[in-house]
Amino acid sequence: MKYWTVTVQLEHESDRGRTQRVREMYLAEAESATEAEAAVYREFEGESNFSVVGAVKSKILKVLE
Repeated sequence: MKYWTVTVQLEHESDRGRTQRVREMYLAEAESATEAEAAVYREFEGESNFSVVGAVKSKILKVLE
């Protein structure tokens, strides 16, 4: 398996009622960028204020537990 860094853009409403855009990065274990993006969509299921900005193959070889 390979690891992919997936960047997600979220929209949050601030305390003052303004919309803020925030970018967050997630690490997904998948064979392709498409699979990594699908994993993010499954994670954010039910939410509508997000979009996947990109997926880049990570240099991480293995996650140690």
